[in-house]
Amino acid sequence: MLPRHSRYALILLGCVLLGGCAATSNPRRAETYRLDTVTNTCRQPSANCAALAGGEAGSSILASAAVTGYVVVHALENPERDLIDATLTECADLARSEVLLRHRQDFASPSPTREECNQQVTDAAGRRVSRSMQLGTEMHLEARKCAQKRLGKLRPGRFSLEPHYRYDPQSGQTKHIPDDDVEALRESGNQGELRGTLVPDVVIHTGNPLHIQAVYDFKFPCFHLDGMPKWETYPSGHPHQKFNQGEVYQAALKAPPARVVPRIGVER
Repeated sequence: MLPRHSRYALILLGCVLLGGCAATSNPRRAETYRLDTVTNTCRQPSANCAALAGGEAGSSILASAAVTGYVVVHALENPERDLIDATLTECADLARSEVLLRHRQDFASPSPTREECNQQVTDAAGRRVSRSMQLGTEMHLEARKCAQKRLGKLRPGRFSLEPHYRYDPQSGQTKHIPDDDVEALRESGNQGELRGTLVPDVVIHTGNPLHIQAVYDFKFPCFHLDGMPKWETYPSGHPHQKFNQGEVYQAALKAPPARVVPRIGVER
């Protein structure tokens, strides 16, 4: 019998040739939504942080299963793009409303203030984080559930939620890493192999994750919604340091990336 990672590679190759891979349904761990990598901030106990450096097992999985190539863009046409924009905006609105209602007792008013957003709280995993991070994580998870349900009806098999891509700026090539292999890396303690991967919230495609039609990222400002938030810049030491998310998404995925913000909508 073929090793697990080899079976994944063969399955993925068949999907690419047939153009029929289904959208992912495995939820990404809550801490990974910020700045596209599971290792921006080590939130594990200190004894486990060393494991994030990766190892030979992780390298083997990525080498055998990732699909490398040049991204091909098939731009969405209206009114389909408008329908997807509206659908994801509604998901962002619903996610914000649901999470704020869940935490209503924590705020003096219906929405948190700057001071309340900066407070340190304990999240569902028992970690000390800012309330802004706590709310943003929960809103991303709710928006993902909504997008999975609604896009599943609009475009079955032709979208991915939180897919992982690795971009090589020297060659201009982009790898798509299958969800099963991402999870295998996490389970084996080799999350470090995912460092620097790009993880947009929603990618619309033709059935092949490298044949991209649109790219979206949910943004959930904590204490005000009076303007479109800027793309965040990758910190010093990150593989994409000095560039912002939007710039790297554009370079790697070729389609103009869109920000989706509750109460505001979509901006490319």
